[in-house]
Amino acid sequence: MIKTKYILILIIALCGFVNSVAQDNGLFARADSSYSCVNMKEAGLRTFKEGRAALVPFFRKLDNIINRHRGTINIWHVGGSHVQAGTFSHRVRRNFAMHVNGNKGSRTIMFPYKLVNTNGPHDYSVSGTGSWSRTRNIEQSPDREMGLSGITATTSSPNASVTFSLSSSDGIDWTTRYIRVIGKASSSSVRPYIMIDSTAVEDPEGNNDTGYFFELPRGCTSFTVKFHGLGSGNRFELRGVIALNDEPGVAYWESGVNGAATTSWLRCSLLEKDLHVAKPDMVIFGIGINDAHTKSFNRDRFKNNYQQLIDRIKRVNPDCQFIFITNNDNHLNRSANPNTRSAEKVFIELALDNNGSVWDLYKVMGGLGSSTRWVRNGLMQSDHVHFTSTGYKLIGDLLYNAIIGEYLKWRERNLNAETY
Repeated sequence: MIKTKYILILIIALCGFVNSVAQDNGLFARADSSYSCVNMKEAGLRTFKEGRAALVPFFRKLDNIINRHRGTINIWHVGGSHVQAGTFSHRVRRNFAMHVNGNKGSRTIMFPYKLVNTNGPHDYSVSGTGSWSRTRNIEQSPDREMGLSGITATTSSPNASVTFSLSSSDGIDWTTRYIRVIGKASSSSVRPYIMIDSTAVEDPEGNNDTGYFFELPRGCTSFTVKFHGLGSGNRFELRGVIALNDEPGVAYWESGVNGAATTSWLRCSLLEKDLHVAKPDMVIFGIGINDAHTKSFNRDRFKNNYQQLIDRIKRVNPDCQFIFITNNDNHLNRSANPNTRSAEKVFIELALDNNGSVWDLYKVMGGLGSSTRWVRNGLMQSDHVHFTSTGYKLIGDLLYNAIIGEYLKWRERNLNAETY
């Protein structure tokens, strides 16, 4: 009888272990490991002692979402053209929604790129009316203030509108229940409102400082932003539209501007104000390739600029975690860019100085000159700077898996530990 009892206990324990492993494996994205040009040994998150301790509160929140379906986490991914295109960042967002959130997610920040004649993400479509002008953070002397998106769309057209339609092609439920319009009205008579089909949602909470917040009468995946009071010299400067729901999970935010460098994001005078809306628990930095894509790259200036940006974010959330994506291998004047290796060392220094982590894309690619092999394998475009759609999706899977892999290390060693 006693032996039978112990056998039953052992069986129950083994079943629990198997189920736990199965659940953990279900957290990972199926990244294509067939490419010989990808250095999978370097695809994990590089952490340091202080940084590992700093990650514990973040992992506790993540664990609460995964195992108890409670709470929310906000991750902000910021960069240049790699992020503006949206394929890379949306792949990470999709993976969190699919594997962590239970096939549900908040789309978060969106921008009407099409209306200001530039490219944007493909997971939502944009249409609109009226005349719109743009101001981007890559401009030396911008004529409008910028914030979270790094770009501002301005209109004074009385008939101005922007329609956003979220795609369901990935099988994720992106139903929106709350909308926040962030921007600046030139007078108190200018107010945004929302149209869902033929239903008008008026009287938002908030203002220029906090954004205009709308609670919708029903969930939707398509809506239109319109404005009262435009014309006659009145204008609205739109910095983004945020689509959220009240489901627990990881909300993945993205901000990218083609050609943006560290100096570009430092020009965004309203960044801190907008970050109070996003409230990031983690920031994933993908800024740097434009800083280093020059013969006159100054690593000390680069590091100082980055630290200024980090300090601004810390003023919003002192406990924010940071992941630094190193520059991908690229070509400068038709040959491998030697600045990429120097920049990689700066990212490691920044991570050490700010209790952060590093995802070393430079090493994942294979180091100096590896972009040639990635082009040959169809993962990178012929400019040796940008990735193909397949390449962006692959590195999106690898980055997501790196974060989940580090979470599972923490979970396996000690759920209650202050470090791991």
